[in-house]
Amino acid sequence: MKKIWIILILLLMSNTVNAFPKYTTRENALRLAKVIDKGVFNSHRIASAFVKNRTPNEFYLQVILDDGSSHEWLMDRIYQWALNDQLVLANNRVLVFPSDESTEFYVLDKNAFYRLALSSSAFVKTYKEHDLLAEKNLKFAMRRFRLIQPEDDDLFVTDNMGNRFRYVLEFKNGSREILTYLSAYQLMHNGAFIQKPGPTDIILNRAFQVQGMKATRKKVEDEIRNIWSFGVEVLLNQPMPLSPDLFPIQIVEETMRHPETGERQTRFYIHVLFPNTEQVQEIPEIRTLEYLQHVNIITDIAHQNRVFLRAQINPDVFELPPYIQVTNRQSVKVNFFIVTDQSMVKRPDFVEISQAKTMMHPALEPMPKDTEYDKYYLAAVEKIRSVQGHHSLHLKIETYLAAVELLKKAAMNTKTDQQVAQALQQRDVLFDVLPKMVVENTQQQLHRTDRQFDRSMLLRHIEHAEHITTNREFLKQLRILRSSLMN
Repeated sequence: MKKIWIILILLLMSNTVNAFPKYTTRENALRLAKVIDKGVFNSHRIASAFVKNRTPNEFYLQVILDDGSSHEWLMDRIYQWALNDQLVLANNRVLVFPSDESTEFYVLDKNAFYRLALSSSAFVKTYKEHDLLAEKNLKFAMRRFRLIQPEDDDLFVTDNMGNRFRYVLEFKNGSREILTYLSAYQLMHNGAFIQKPGPTDIILNRAFQVQGMKATRKKVEDEIRNIWSFGVEVLLNQPMPLSPDLFPIQIVEETMRHPETGERQTRFYIHVLFPNTEQVQEIPEIRTLEYLQHVNIITDIAHQNRVFLRAQINPDVFELPPYIQVTNRQSVKVNFFIVTDQSMVKRPDFVEISQAKTMMHPALEPMPKDTEYDKYYLAAVEKIRSVQGHHSLHLKIETYLAAVELLKKAAMNTKTDQQVAQALQQRDVLFDVLPKMVVENTQQQLHRTDRQFDRSMLLRHIEHAEHITTNREFLKQLRILRSSLMN
């Protein structure tokens, strides 16, 4: 019986430790009362809010709704209502709490965030703790921004604090970020969005593709200490602009049982991470290379656009970490060392890994009002309708590209989430059809017997299509067509 009481007390204590505070400071309560004034709670407008206290250091809110009812609001309730969309602030703003143990809060202006996300050309992804790339960052070219809709069941979930995922950022390399209101606020105020890249910014567009790998010859590095090097050169489809420190190394220990004897066996593998890289074809493994066994390229299934150069090693002979060398011939060399002078060796410490996921759909229905949003949205709809059923692919492409710009302006002049979603969904319809149209139109023009066509205009269409599609087949066709036009 005594044990049961002890367990119950411990459970109560653990629940209390992690519970969101019911009360806050006077300053925080005053700021919160001002922020929620004229907001909406469960379809009722907040007529007024003022501060009350339980003790000299514990404050909460008294709220009067538009139906005349008066309510005491403690902080833990406000926290939950903000998470569940029961409490909405005026002017399309939301409350965000950076911690589930503190009453400190921020206010996300969603309209300002939309304008920033839609006008940015690149995004700075900073990797979090426990990632092999922790505290490092890469800059990805933006492809599109959109809102997650309630019908997207696989995405409309929450993070470990209960914040729902609300937005999707898609990048040209095929990867994406899924954001909550809280992460949107943090990224917005941490300079994660780049509107105009600087001359030294390395913006990653497409993912690098592994074309193959080959062993590099063994050579002496230090005659005095008798240190030799050998290595693996990973061949890519384009020049690699990233610095060697963005290729972290990990030692993995794997324990398994022998299929016949059942005896436990421990093996060690080295993983060299290649960021923003994908494997699109089978790369033959190098079976044996000095003290490395089964050298191959594997996809990192826990992360988007990452591969590992992986090899089984004997940790007793692996004394120095590999040296990463980015070459000027579209490849990265991983150099390993053979050491015979043990006096100079210092075994390094190695690191570990983490994870990510997304998708959506469209509509073409104007809303008859006279705001800036409606002006741009209706103009886009009118343009799209004007070429429906028209046979000229050139005219359709030009019209649809103009409509895309109008829809972007509409989304940037929105007042509500519904308007943003409507404009961006309609834009996505055009994004889906334009690449195919550009391919068909360019092929038709190239096959004309009189060869009378506007080369620069076709190249401009191809550039737009490459910007909005991630379909590999279209990208391949667009590259071939570009080459034909340039000859």
